[in-house]
Amino acid sequence: MPDTPAAQSPPPIVGVIDPDPVARNGLRALLHRLGVDVSTFESAESYLLATNGRNLACLIVDLLLPGMSGLELLRRLRSAGNDVPFMLLADESDVPTAVAAMREGATDFIEKPYVDVAVLKQVQKLLHRPPDATHA
Repeated sequence: MPDTPAAQSPPPIVGVIDPDPVARNGLRALLHRLGVDVSTFESAESYLLATNGRNLACLIVDLLLPGMSGLELLRRLRSAGNDVPFMLLADESDVPTAVAAMREGATDFIEKPYVDVAVLKQVQKLLHRPPDATHA
């Protein structure tokens, strides 16, 4: 009897939420290097509507979004019991807010302008964390 190839699991889906289309497309292209699928959203509200609470492998979220901020989205997800790995992108002036977000359950933040290698390394780390990993 011939061996049948093991079913390959689909690639993880990383969500990118950023109001800037250039930033969204740049992150999409960058993350494709990791062999992941990328879903992009221009706002927290568009993410919530499109995903209907479905967990993605991780989220990369700009702190300053129109409407609901990245921090507000984090709070909403955590209060709903959604522990998706959550990385914030924050300008230097927003670092204190990003640190506060870490206290509320964000997995990490990267200061903008970011270095591609730093983003790739952090996303790889988030995608391979154990399911029961606790937040910093």
